[in-house]
Amino acid sequence: MFTVKGIDPKGRAMTFACGTDEQALEKTWELQRRGFREVVVLDPKGKELPAPVFERSLDIDWD
Repeated sequence: MFTVKGIDPKGRAMTFACGTDEQALEKTWELQRRGFREVVVLDPKGKELPAPVFERSLDIDWD
């Protein structure tokens, strides 16, 4: 399970559980659109990655 954490526009820390890496990626995009700051992803092993680093780690071919 992946966990996505961020700070909402009012300054509250929020945590979201995601079952797959794709769901976690989509959640990071959603939170950033909604104005969340410091969005990070914890992988199933507990390793914490900032959202942009997590996105690059998935090695998605966008072409």
